[in-house]
Amino acid sequence: MALRVLQAVAAVAVLCRFPVTLTRAGDRSEGTPGQSYVAAVYEHRVILNPEPHVPLSRAAALKHMMSNLDVYEEQAARAAEQGAQIIVFPEDGLQGFNFSRLSISAYLETIPDPQSEDWNPCTQTDRHTHTEVLQRLSCMARRHRLYLVANMADLQPCCQTSHPTCPPDGRWQFNTDVVFRRDGSLAARYHKHNLYFENAFDAPPTLEVVTFDTPFAGRFGVFTCFDILFHDPTVRLLEQGVRQMVYPTAWMNQLPLLSAVQFQRAFSLGANTTLLAANIRADSLGMTGSGIFTPGTAIYHHARAGQPEEGRLLVLRIPVLDTAWLGTEMRAKGQAGGETAKGEGEAGGEGEAGGETARGEGEAGGKTARGEGEAGGEGEAGGETARREGEAGGQTARRKGEAGGETARREGEAGGQTARREGEAGGQTARGEGEAGGQTARGEAGGQTARGEGEAGGETARGEGEAGGETARGEAGGQTAYTRSPKPLSGQREGNSGFCLQESQHCQEDSLSTSPPAFSPSSPFPFTSSMMYDPFSFLLLSGSEGQLTVCDGPFCCRLQYRRSPQGGNAELYALGAFSGTHTVNGRYNVQVCALVRCLGSEVSSCGQEVEEAESRVDFLLEGKFGTRHVYPSLLGSGMVLEQPDQVKTTTDGRVAMEHSGMTVGLVTACLYGRVYDQD
Repeated sequence: MALRVLQAVAAVAVLCRFPVTLTRAGDRSEGTPGQSYVAAVYEHRVILNPEPHVPLSRAAALKHMMSNLDVYEEQAARAAEQGAQIIVFPEDGLQGFNFSRLSISAYLETIPDPQSEDWNPCTQTDRHTHTEVLQRLSCMARRHRLYLVANMADLQPCCQTSHPTCPPDGRWQFNTDVVFRRDGSLAARYHKHNLYFENAFDAPPTLEVVTFDTPFAGRFGVFTCFDILFHDPTVRLLEQGVRQMVYPTAWMNQLPLLSAVQFQRAFSLGANTTLLAANIRADSLGMTGSGIFTPGTAIYHHARAGQPEEGRLLVLRIPVLDTAWLGTEMRAKGQAGGETAKGEGEAGGEGEAGGETARGEGEAGGKTARGEGEAGGEGEAGGETARREGEAGGQTARRKGEAGGETARREGEAGGQTARREGEAGGQTARGEGEAGGQTARGEAGGQTARGEGEAGGETARGEGEAGGETARGEAGGQTAYTRSPKPLSGQREGNSGFCLQESQHCQEDSLSTSPPAFSPSSPFPFTSSMMYDPFSFLLLSGSEGQLTVCDGPFCCRLQYRRSPQGGNAELYALGAFSGTHTVNGRYNVQVCALVRCLGSEVSSCGQEVEEAESRVDFLLEGKFGTRHVYPSLLGSGMVLEQPDQVKTTTDGRVAMEHSGMTVGLVTACLYGRVYDQD
């Protein structure tokens, strides 16, 4: 679909537009060419304990957890077959939720601190007792040559005399993420900082800011579910320059602002990071919504009503964002002009036993053999292949060996090979517990749908920004993948000030205009309605186009819009503003500008949960925020994520989001500001 251009107000200039691939489950499209890796997340339908408040024996608890680990094993194998180098499993995926402090006891294992002890549970089984789950996860990572991220329950003994915050029973119980290297060794342990109605667990006595390093993409940060809404540890990781995050979650969807994939996408854009988000699937709790998000590309899944309640594996090749690691790799691969790294064997041989040639990237006239194999990246015999899709001619490049001695194999003949895509189905489990306002069982806010268009049971995978602008269609398991040509990317300055952050897809100027735009509201009658349990100030949109401003105290939101109702419908839309402290199911300060479709024809329905809409709306949404942490989201009908044409900021706190040519009706366009210092 061609995108229409929204005529911006004269005072607000378009600074940049950027290509992006938004892909829904079913497509394994490739990310940005260059240094990249293959990531996987698994949305798990957890096998639950039907009586979580009743204590079990250790044997019974192990039997329960092993049933979930059996599913993990299957999905890890599937991910590895598709070239994945890292896989993330969700929060509470091994035991479920709604336990008491006592009833979860049999599920606990004491997890050593990898900062003080090197341990491989798979090969050093006798070092620590009662670590069957750790051993199983470690061997899983080792067997499939994957970095593996999982969530489990940790027990750490403590003494009240030396630790005043030690609980009366003499132990801390933590909601814990564990990370294993591909040889099975324990790489990281993170205790969740921001709990959400989790009676079985303690908040850690000290803040933990946890990272781990990989040989294929550099450094990753770790946080869990509700943490995403808070400064600690999430923003601390960003302040340390971490731009790649693993994110186990058990998140309840809460429209219209905090559904899971909606805020996952918003966080990735607003923080300029990669987010590998794995959620639980539990329909009774409104839990679904997982994805692999970078600032410029994404694959996501949100289960539709009526679909089988099962798990979903997502796999995508994405660019490396760790600039320090990229710099090291560039230096290791040689200076400008490129160097040739020669392996053993005949020069130029392809796939010959005994020796292949790996050619340095950037070699004059040379072809580049790129790809990141999880096992192959370390020269292991029989190592796994990281496949790159979309190479000219469709060839598959394999890398074996670290820098200096890598072997690249080129498989396939001109005309290309197809990297395997396995349809999602059959018996995968997804479970959850969410953490989000307004839901009774544990859930942490938010979740988004990846819905297919017009396909019963199927899902549509869409993408913009693929090289060549060709349309590639392929069906696997009832799913369709679409690729569209990219929008032009420009990053020109306006005047002598300001700059465009192309890679982050944000533009910044010293000011958006020399004077504030003079907006005349389309509807002069503001009203208050509850949205996300907060009293928003609203103004209705009137007519097919217009401009309006709504304020909550000194905080104001401005909108310019043009809408195209479909089929003669008369859907009600409103612009809302809120600045204050959210106090329901969590306490935190926000400033929010949101354009929402109202549920009905009454103003009191504005702010209620809506999933469907027919009206396409071109818009420019702007607010002046008291924080630089603003997360933009654009949600379409049927839980479809749309990518804003542009997001721009100014040094004085103004943020503007612009979009035109929506593919579906508009449900929510939101600038979600977190004022952390007012919490």
